[in-house]
Amino acid sequence: MKTLTTIAGACALLCSASAMAHGYITQPESRNLLCKQGGNSACGAIQWEPQSLEAPSGFPAQGPADGVIASAALAQFGELNEQTSSRWTKRPMQAGANVFKWQFTANHATRNWRYYITKSNWNPNQKLTRASFDLTPFCVIDGGNRQPPAQVSHNCTVPQRTGYQVILGVWEIGDTPNSFYNMVDVLFKDGGTVPVPEWTQRGAIYPSVDLAAGDSVATRVFDAAGEKPELQTKVTIGSASEGLRNNWAHLLATRINAEQPQLHAGQMGQDGKITPVYGQNTVYAKTASALTRVEVQINKDQTPPPADFSVSDLRTSYVIKGGQLAINFSVSANTDMDVSAYVYDQAGVSKGFATAPLNNNSAALALNLSAPKAGAHQLVLKAVVKDGGAVLQKTFPLTLTEEGGSAAYDHVFPASLATYKAATRVLQQKNGKVYTCKPFPYSGWCTQWTAASTHYEPGVGANWQDAWIAP
Repeated sequence: MKTLTTIAGACALLCSASAMAHGYITQPESRNLLCKQGGNSACGAIQWEPQSLEAPSGFPAQGPADGVIASAALAQFGELNEQTSSRWTKRPMQAGANVFKWQFTANHATRNWRYYITKSNWNPNQKLTRASFDLTPFCVIDGGNRQPPAQVSHNCTVPQRTGYQVILGVWEIGDTPNSFYNMVDVLFKDGGTVPVPEWTQRGAIYPSVDLAAGDSVATRVFDAAGEKPELQTKVTIGSASEGLRNNWAHLLATRINAEQPQLHAGQMGQDGKITPVYGQNTVYAKTASALTRVEVQINKDQTPPPADFSVSDLRTSYVIKGGQLAINFSVSANTDMDVSAYVYDQAGVSKGFATAPLNNNSAALALNLSAPKAGAHQLVLKAVVKDGGAVLQKTFPLTLTEEGGSAAYDHVFPASLATYKAATRVLQQKNGKVYTCKPFPYSGWCTQWTAASTHYEPGVGANWQDAWIAP
């Protein structure tokens, strides 16, 4: 009972805070709020409840552990802990006087609000830890242990910084053991001040899904009068590699910058330069431009793949037992077709036949051969496509041996090519004959073969007789 009472008491405190006190930073927009608004992508569950980043109080001595500060150590919001120089959308910031605003969706007595900023030499490509931050808050606002209004503003003096920094805002509740933790991703310009920007955000490229070859992604650009088709930029995916979500996002941003003088896409650096990145890219328009927004549209390729079939569970050699042999394998088709299978011996005589109708499925085929004999054979599969009547054909070499007997050759050419030496016997499947490698000094020619150089290929090469003895 004592254990149950303790758990119930702890739950009462946590559940009370969860039920009554929630909030987030709205100016500059916090990482979690931008997830809700669409400024950040691939955020997970936080997009539905940006107000819920609640964890024990006491930071930096206590509170969420290093590496999970951004998610308030809540597993359901773990995406917020990702940290690279290009992962999160950044808001402009300048050193000196700034206003921070909070929105409370449910109120509670407050002890204080505290603001921390990353050190000048922090590493933006490592998860946020206490070592990332100057642990002396640059701004502390006393809450007086009173309930604040639904919206509050804090006038704070932000320290001098350059480039990308993260500000941690902590809202410490007055009568529970919990606080709320919000990260704000900001960008300082050189010199710590923000001039009138040349470029203003008008949209974003969110790498939401992987794409396939043939898919396309394109911008849709709008002004107050509607869409401007002449400003569209389109990328058609040419390979699986290009289709990886971070790759196509970089590709589209690069294409926008090359084609559209009124637009730029990428990550803005502290020098104001916009550079495409692998991941989420912000789309900017000239500040004086009449363009109001840029959307990104993904179009899946609806072109069906060409008709085809594949064979599985087929071996290259089979053993004849008691004068009988059944060859079993499976055929799969990606459309409606009739598949026929034939087995021919080296004299071209048909030894077996089977057929099956397929329609985007698989079927097992069994060919019972008639009076099979040892030697080279070929399995020929023919498919007639129902829609259009196209005929497809695939041929597979087979080697048959008698049970208890030994093969009349050592290898099926060109298998194990490097091992060929004097007296090595190989089966040439193109004519079903067995050739023997000549003795030294001619045996060296037996291994001289590539798909592009077939001069010494047994039985068929222009100089095969220099290397091989005919059957």
